[in-house]
Amino acid sequence: MTDGQAQRLLTKYEGSGKGWFWETGVDGSLSYVSPNILSARERHERMPISLPDLIDNDASLAERASERSLSFYLTSRLPFEGLVLKAQGHDDLWWSLTGEPVYDDAGRYKGFVGFAFDLTDQKKSEIKLLQLARYDSLTTLPNRDTMRETLENSLVSSMHRRQRCATMMLDLDRFKLVNDTLGHPVGDQLLKEVAGRLVKIVADRGKVGRLGGDEFQLVFADICDGAALSAIASDIIHALSQPYLIQSHLVSIGASVGIATSDYDDRSAVDLVRDADLALYAAKAAGKGTYRFFAPDMHEQARVRQQIEEDMQRALERGEFHVAYQPVVHTASGALTGFEALVRWTHPTRGAVSPAIFIPAAEEAGLIAEIGEWVLRTACMEAAKWPAPVSVAVNISPIQFAHQALPSVVASALAYAGLPADRLELEITEGALLNETAKTRAAIGTLKGLGVKIALDDFGTGYSSLSYLKSIPFDKIKIDQSFIKGATLPGNNNAPIIKAIVGLAADLGMITTAEGVETDDQLALVRSLGCTLIQGYIYGRPLDPQSALERSRQSSAQAMGHRRERAKRRRIMRTGQIMARSAGQAVRLRNMSRTGAMVETGLTLEVGERIALDIGLAAPLDAEVRWVKNGQAGVQFLQAIDLDAVLLTKPRRAFSTFVPSYLSAESDQMFADKQRLDPKSFGRD
Repeated sequence: MTDGQAQRLLTKYEGSGKGWFWETGVDGSLSYVSPNILSARERHERMPISLPDLIDNDASLAERASERSLSFYLTSRLPFEGLVLKAQGHDDLWWSLTGEPVYDDAGRYKGFVGFAFDLTDQKKSEIKLLQLARYDSLTTLPNRDTMRETLENSLVSSMHRRQRCATMMLDLDRFKLVNDTLGHPVGDQLLKEVAGRLVKIVADRGKVGRLGGDEFQLVFADICDGAALSAIASDIIHALSQPYLIQSHLVSIGASVGIATSDYDDRSAVDLVRDADLALYAAKAAGKGTYRFFAPDMHEQARVRQQIEEDMQRALERGEFHVAYQPVVHTASGALTGFEALVRWTHPTRGAVSPAIFIPAAEEAGLIAEIGEWVLRTACMEAAKWPAPVSVAVNISPIQFAHQALPSVVASALAYAGLPADRLELEITEGALLNETAKTRAAIGTLKGLGVKIALDDFGTGYSSLSYLKSIPFDKIKIDQSFIKGATLPGNNNAPIIKAIVGLAADLGMITTAEGVETDDQLALVRSLGCTLIQGYIYGRPLDPQSALERSRQSSAQAMGHRRERAKRRRIMRTGQIMARSAGQAVRLRNMSRTGAMVETGLTLEVGERIALDIGLAAPLDAEVRWVKNGQAGVQFLQAIDLDAVLLTKPRRAFSTFVPSYLSAESDQMFADKQRLDPKSFGRD
């Protein structure tokens, strides 16, 4: 190859932008650099310059911390090869430089010569691979590995600073239902919007990452205060629960949060994540849409839960499940109209396992569809033995309802049992109707086509809008027992809500069932409000199949319950003073509720007597004695109280000066009586 050919090839290579050549003099300044590296203006203004002037030294050293700098090689006159360097003044231009010192025949140093080639495309690929390895491709949030590293660094830093750090595990409630009903594209967009809301809430206080699916993690390196973490969790739950408008769909979801804080022990990042996961499970078990802090006893609960899930795998084949039947009665006539089938589990060693425990476990373990189908078939077989028109109602979980085979399963169960379709009622909750679609309406239409009835269960406790009532032909609305409980107690607004639901159902041509009716006053209330049917302990607890068969043959049901509803008691013990008929004495209150308590006192009380109780609140409680027995009495407060406020107040330790609203002239005698009190008679909480 001639010198001219070589020169032409070198010039062409330089012009391609893929590489360039350089040469320095003895003083280190560039005596030659390829034309494409410096513009004509830069050459005029900046020459002579040194090779390091072309390099972003900070970025280059950060990239290859173990490498020596370019200046070191040049000043030490040492050859170098493949030195990765970032161009000065360019965001994304990278070079690989190679150079060696040059000496003349006499051994005198003349400078450096070398070449470079463009690494920009390679670096972009590396950055992209790093992005994929460390960040979630959908939301661009840090992924599981990055969040684990972040938490590990926070743990190390917090130990040095003698502080604590915290992590939160977050799960989206009802996200799977969005994916199943609206499709994955909508679900993906929803996850992006959730990520955006999380980053906005957390801001610079912590780091947000996505672990996969609908799981997110938050790490707070400098926040460990319970109140601060509670406030953040509450803000997150509130923000994520606001509706999302995605592809013309108004989507509503929720969030549950588990929180774990580090202590100065040997717990690793893996341990802390596990603890936060246990707290998250507790939050979901508490009804979702809430948060829980980790507590040590959650480990034992997790072990028991895991054992229950394992035992449940074999419970069906071992015949440990059974179905109980709770009566449903016509409000006006008292006639039995049907039963609701309720699945129960009797464990061979644990005994009866609460449905509140094993139903969520069955849903998580993927067993709910199998158990649900067994309940459906069993209930249909039993109902076929009952006289017409006594019907049976069977709960269908959202997971069952979303399954395409449900209409076929229902048709098969009816045919095998020989039960007329109009004697079967399927109960679905509002959760199954989240983001109601044509698919949802088609499934209900198919079931209605079979002749079965459809009831909306637990109405008012879900999260769907009322829009589905316009398009889905429900036969019945079941008013959740949470509205029935407390409806007859003072200061409660449940009765107007029940009345509104009954009116809504009537306008839509639907009947109503009041769930959880237990007392005579509740029965009278729901009758007066126009509820069609009643279900609750007042007409009997769930029955075994034989007892249900016998009850089905009776023409009417008799109400058997307490005369009036009593507010839920809490195990609160409080000391104070009681005042009655101008006399005062120490008193101890037990098992308090919003409307009353059981008191222990040495005073002789009479049923119907008015008294006053000073237990440390802002004002004494006026009350009426309802029963008396052996130094104890049941009292009803004339106005409902806030039990949480009672817990926050300091109990009375000494007799306070107060006059009940119904005492006046006898107060002087009362103050004289109090002087005779023995201070030792005051108890302690």
